[in-house]
Amino acid sequence: MNNTRYKIGDVANLMGLSRDTLRHYEKRGILTSQREENGYRYYTDQDISRLISILYQRKMNIRLGDMKTLQHSENSIDDLTAIMDIRLREEEQSIRMHQQNIARLQLTRTDCEDIRRNIGKISLQDFPAAYIIVPHTDVSQSIQQWFAYSSQYSGLDMMYTFSEFTWRREESPALHMEHKNSQLVLFEHLKEYVDYPISPDTPRTPHSLLCVSTCCACDSIVPSPENLLPLIDWAEQQGFLVSRQFYSTYTTRGRIDGQDSYFLRIYLPVF
Repeated sequence: MNNTRYKIGDVANLMGLSRDTLRHYEKRGILTSQREENGYRYYTDQDISRLISILYQRKMNIRLGDMKTLQHSENSIDDLTAIMDIRLREEEQSIRMHQQNIARLQLTRTDCEDIRRNIGKISLQDFPAAYIIVPHTDVSQSIQQWFAYSSQYSGLDMMYTFSEFTWRREESPALHMEHKNSQLVLFEHLKEYVDYPISPDTPRTPHSLLCVSTCCACDSIVPSPENLLPLIDWAEQQGFLVSRQFYSTYTTRGRIDGQDSYFLRIYLPVF
């Protein structure tokens, strides 16, 4: 039988631990040590084996209190299985939260890149494919509902408000705009990152709706006629028929050229 005695300094160096950590494990009652006649602490092979088990369980984030419970358990395998089930659920939840946070980061990164590259530029784009979570609201209520839904369902803080307006010409080139409705929508590619019950019956934004679109910096969360008019003129110059409805979504708020601005993406359907 091996009767090797390991001094605390040797064990600390071998395991990459501090002496205080070893003493703390002993104080918590999950590790034992022996005493020489002169009072110096030492560890046996059995103690080292127990320490290796402790370190392995710590890598799995097993709590010290649970380790002590297992040491005094009548059936440690059953208890260890139960602890593993709890830890698995905790780790799965942690992974889920990390996945959602990565999706948020990527979404915001995409918005920033869109602003940097496309502000003030007009292009043809398909209307974004999205699930309609809240079909009818107004601009002010949409903010309250965004908070309510995102508090109840993890991941729904990635929703955007899409507001629908109608427009008509008055004395050219003046435009009159009227807000008709706002919706809270979630882009389809974010479905897997939200804990909201999206089903085949969940309504969606129009598919294959071609739009003239631009990204603009505005003084308000609501676009002005000056933001829409260049889209109408550009579309008509290209020979498109222009819808009397258009949509606007607020992406973020920030500063550009030293000015506080709301960054909006506008979609004007064309035919």
